[in-house]
Amino acid sequence: MKRILILFIAALLISCEDILDVTPLDRISESSVWTDENLVQAYVNAQYNVVQDAYGNYFEACTDEAYIFNNAGHSWGFRENTITADDGLSGELAFWSGGYSTLRNIAIFFEKIDQTENFDPDIVIQLKAEMAFLRAYIYQIFLYSYGGVPIIDKVYTLTEELTGVTRNTFQEVYEYIMDDLDYVIENMVDKQPSSNWGRASADVARALKSRLLLRDASKHYNPGNNQAKWQAASDAAWELIESERYSLWTGDYPEMFWTVGHSEAIWQKLRTTASRTNYPYWNNAPTVGGYGNRQPTENLSRAYEMQANGLLPYTDEFSLTPTVTPGSGFDPEQYWVGRDPRWYSIVGYNGREWSTGVIETWKGRVTQDASYTGSYSVRFLNPAWPWSASYPYDPPYTIIRYAEILMNYAEAQYELGFEDVARDYVNMIRERPGVDMPPLDETVTGEALKEAIIHERRVEFPFECLRYHDIRRWEIGDEVMGNPLLGMNIYNLGTREDPGPYEYEFVELLPGFWDDKHYLVPIPYAEIQRSEGSLTQNSGY
Repeated sequence: MKRILILFIAALLISCEDILDVTPLDRISESSVWTDENLVQAYVNAQYNVVQDAYGNYFEACTDEAYIFNNAGHSWGFRENTITADDGLSGELAFWSGGYSTLRNIAIFFEKIDQTENFDPDIVIQLKAEMAFLRAYIYQIFLYSYGGVPIIDKVYTLTEELTGVTRNTFQEVYEYIMDDLDYVIENMVDKQPSSNWGRASADVARALKSRLLLRDASKHYNPGNNQAKWQAASDAAWELIESERYSLWTGDYPEMFWTVGHSEAIWQKLRTTASRTNYPYWNNAPTVGGYGNRQPTENLSRAYEMQANGLLPYTDEFSLTPTVTPGSGFDPEQYWVGRDPRWYSIVGYNGREWSTGVIETWKGRVTQDASYTGSYSVRFLNPAWPWSASYPYDPPYTIIRYAEILMNYAEAQYELGFEDVARDYVNMIRERPGVDMPPLDETVTGEALKEAIIHERRVEFPFECLRYHDIRRWEIGDEVMGNPLLGMNIYNLGTREDPGPYEYEFVELLPGFWDDKHYLVPIPYAEIQRSEGSLTQNSGY
């Protein structure tokens, strides 16, 4: 263990010039780490690498939001029913090894930190709270990916076997997470200053708690519709709302997604050129310098209303020959005109002038990386960036933003019977400057209001890693995943040099399929083997 820790510390100090002056890298020992506040801080800093974002996940392609033409992250597996215990899921759906590796580092920290001497007690409390938060963060990913998992808070040696380790119950893990989040709320500042932006704080813990309490109150986790759970979800969201420390972004809507510390951001993952991501290049349209990996589906595109009247463009989300909604004003030949402004923050449509040129998605325009959905994604992409596989992109990723808290409160208030309040909070999202959608009127009540809340979350948070869990907590897998994933072929009737007019054809990209086993993903088969059977596999795998 000592050798591993030395190598680990050496790696994390590469970019810390103030720490490099303390001890030569080749002579850092385990004992010296826990006698130096700077080294312990660096150790804690390194654990933030476990934090996930949409750039490294394929959640959107595991729902109805996006299609990835090369099946990256085995994203087709849910619809093709090919998810197994030893397949290639990615990100939070393949988190077991990386999550437990970081939990081991956190366990080392808690084992050692109380043995330190002459440390500032306030610094120790802050570091403990940060590590408690990261532990809660990891376990909540585990909980909603795998269900109940082993709670391990001891330090296993590198050669120690996990034989006999068993899974804690879902409720035990949930309560463990909540205890850690409460500790963070009690012991950290509400909001980090810009110098510490991206770190855990009391508000970050409150926001994550709001998200988890909403899930816990929802149908799949609350089949008896216990109203106390909805009240807890409401109270958690309201605590952040009444603090008035956050507000909805009112500038150019897409710009929010590459702005550090904007008014709506509660928790952001920050990057440097050393921790760069190629996400912008891989997802930008090929005709303007990218690769075109994640492509918004026709299903998602049809969910965006017309701005003038709030009507959907089509009456049927899943038809290959859909009917235009009467009175909507939607023109299928100019499908990009007059849509909800948020549609333009996600859909790079054919003919759109964007960044360094024009996005073109018609069949034959590019022979590699062609669009199967008729569009490419522009979500999170700044059109002013250069486009290169080697460019050191360092955009922030907003993990939790204030709009989610408002929607959490709206949903909880609806479930508690306060429909007027719920409608008002949904309208805050719809009517804010930069979006300016028609408000829901007083006739939208009952099940129609519930559907409006579901709809608003869908169009407000695409590609933000929420839809996957929303589908499961609402138990709408049959409706969403059980219907086909649609794309659009665009045929150029003109020339390459002078394209247009165009013909449009809707196509099925992937079949509809849902199985209740997909509420969870399988525990990796290798881990079941390592435990010699003490770990039980999720049902159906």
